[in-house]
This record gives sequence, structure tokens and C-alpha cells, in this order.
Amino acid sequence: MTTRTRTAEDQLPDDDEDINVGDDVKTPKKRAAVTPNSRKQLGRPERRRGRKPGPTRVMMNVRVLLETDDLVTEIGEETGMGPQDVTDVAIAHYAAYLRRSGKLPKVPKTVQADQEEQTEAS
Repeated sequence: MTTRTRTAEDQLPDDDEDINVGDDVKTPKKRAAVTPNSRKQLGRPERRRGRKPGPTRVMMNVRVLLETDDLVTEIGEETGMGPQDVTDVAIAHYAAYLRRSGKLPKVPKTVQADQEEQTEAS
């Protein structure tokens, strides 16, 4: 059994024609990033010019029980609201309940911090 070894000559190009240097090299064009939930990909029309974008939202990933998902669907069908709106209303309602029961401060912390900053500035 014969073992072959590679030499440096086998690995390197023998002339400079194989190497592209300088202006001859073309850089690949960058494609615009398309978000997977863009209106165009969803088959929806572009947002009309001058229309306000709506409230600022943050991504929140949660997993819910099947029964809870069925409830959200049922509430949405009865009220005509989407899952986002159902969730927003449910969380606001629960927070109001916790405030009434004394388990949450009466004024949300963000509002409290804003009020404290205003009093310190005056």
C-alpha cells in the first residue's frame, strides 16, 4: 500500500490567472431584506401613504394551553376582534383587577417614574 502526500505545488495555483485581484472582482449585490410578515408577502396591499403606523408593539413569545387558544378564537369570532386585540384587552383587564385587589400599585411603575422625574425637574 502506497501513501501519497501532497506537496505545496499541488495546492497552490501555478500562475496568477487563477487569482482575481483589484477591480476585476465583482462584489455580489446585496438584496433588500424582506421580513417574513411583510404586507407584500402576506398578499395585502401596501399601507397607504400618510396613514399612521399605529401603536408601538414589542414581540412577546408565549405558549398557551389549547383551551386558552380555543377561548381566544371563540372571543374573536364573537366580538370581531383579532387575537392581538383580545390579548391586549385581557391583560389590561387582569391588571385592573390586580390593582383593585391591591396586588399591583394603583399607578403603573412607568407612570410613577415619569411623575417623579417631572417633580424633580421642577
